[in-house]
Amino acid sequence: MNEDFLHYVWKYQNFTQRELNCKDGEPLQVLKPGMHNTNAGPDFLNARIRIGDTVWAGNIEIHTNASDWYNHNHQNDPAYDNVILHVVYTADKPVLDKSGQEIPVLTLKDLIDYQTYRYYKSWVKKAKFIACEGLLNDVPDIVKTSAIQAAAVERLQMKSEDCHDLLRTTNGDIEGTFYRVFCKAIGLKVNAMPFEQLAIITPFSLVRKNRKSAEELQALLLGQAGFLDEAESGNSFVDNLIKIYSLQQIKYQLLPMPASAWKLFRLRPPNFPAVRIAQMAEIYTAHHALAQQLIELKTLEGYEEIFHSVLDKGFWLTHYTLKSESEPAIKRLGQSTVHLLIINAVVPFLFALANYNKDGSFQEKAVSLLEQLPAESNQIIKKYSELGFKSQNAFDSQGLIGLKKNYCEQLRCLNCKVGIQILKNHGKAH
Repeated sequence: MNEDFLHYVWKYQNFTQRELNCKDGEPLQVLKPGMHNTNAGPDFLNARIRIGDTVWAGNIEIHTNASDWYNHNHQNDPAYDNVILHVVYTADKPVLDKSGQEIPVLTLKDLIDYQTYRYYKSWVKKAKFIACEGLLNDVPDIVKTSAIQAAAVERLQMKSEDCHDLLRTTNGDIEGTFYRVFCKAIGLKVNAMPFEQLAIITPFSLVRKNRKSAEELQALLLGQAGFLDEAESGNSFVDNLIKIYSLQQIKYQLLPMPASAWKLFRLRPPNFPAVRIAQMAEIYTAHHALAQQLIELKTLEGYEEIFHSVLDKGFWLTHYTLKSESEPAIKRLGQSTVHLLIINAVVPFLFALANYNKDGSFQEKAVSLLEQLPAESNQIIKKYSELGFKSQNAFDSQGLIGLKKNYCEQLRCLNCKVGIQILKNHGKAH
């Protein structure tokens, strides 16, 4: 038996009979099944039940076997002290509370619609792109839209968690926090981790001290990235960067990353990390209070403009790395890249600020930005589109990515509005 299915049965009270009894024979009435808890602690919170003539308020814990209570060490966790009902598939062992009294038990083994369970298991086993892709014809668009929106909000919350933690550990340092988030985002998917490491070993306090000129900041960041260690001397610009970084290295006792940490394979040259670092230095030289400006901006155009970085002269006009020269080409952050920076850096930053400052206006601004941005274009979005899931803006596309990663790939069908609807449809048909 799948514990997720037991959660589904309890959440929707999908029992095969109306009259319920606890294991000891006492009549049970569910007044309120509680709120499904996807975090640590009991499975359903703030439930209300009547056992015999007594009404109880508290939490519900669900297990396949009653003995899982002890296998999961709940007896030593105060979070489970207010469990008023233990819902299990099989009651293989009595479970006692802190006072030594047995916690009331509801056994589901004889209360489950096994035809629905077998149906659920059959389409989960056939999972291709998503488990339900052959069962979507009878799922209304409003249910799909609701699933997308719920997944989008959940993805936003998850993406903002690291940012929120940084705000807490830095006592609300918005500039230092956004710098960390921005560094990771500008590396896109391929170099996100090296860029994050660069931000860790080159804290914003050093960026602040060395942003009088783009060249000085480029020397610091390119040196810390390990690129100056393998740069070929002979070019006056590169030689000057090496000279500046050598002084910085002594002054701040810096230890650079190995250049081998960066990935160039299958990257288009405009996305090479050295170019991105130079562009980032230009942005931070031009905007000394970048995070504060992002908080105050009111239009999408303003956000797009602030990340407008063009390397159109001097060394970078003819280079993608610090080594070989290339044909002259202007290096700019394209609109699609700027939009990804807004999606992956600005929006989580604003969402985290909403939680940190207890100010819902930041959350509204974050969602509004996503709704103004065009939907992302990738294989996940395209495949969902073929299955009838509409993606009209970046809020929708983020929802679809969240749906794929946090639900479909993990086969959490019984936590998804679409999966629940498919089971409802099956029940009506039988």
